[in-house]
Amino acid sequence: MFALHVELAVKSGSQAALEKVFAENFLPAISAQDGFVAAQLLHSNDTDTNYRLCLNFDQQASQQKWVATDLHQEVWPLVENLCEKGYTVARYTAV
Repeated sequence: MFALHVELAVKSGSQAALEKVFAENFLPAISAQDGFVAAQLLHSNDTDTNYRLCLNFDQQASQQKWVATDLHQEVWPLVENLCEKGYTVARYTAV
């Protein structure tokens, strides 16, 4: 299994908007992709504006196919535009 963790620093006051975009736009879009396993949006207990997006696919190739889709190009900017100064990504493979 392949996991992608994306650290998001959300613009102050945009927390509810991010949670809505995740639930109504991003999650339905990614859930329909081949090789998709799970997605979670985690909210930090340490600060109001930090989130972690955890995505799981059967393999990294499936995640890369998702990134290359037109649908990803539609829904990812909805998330990214709510964030301060971009985001950081960590990739993991289950052992």
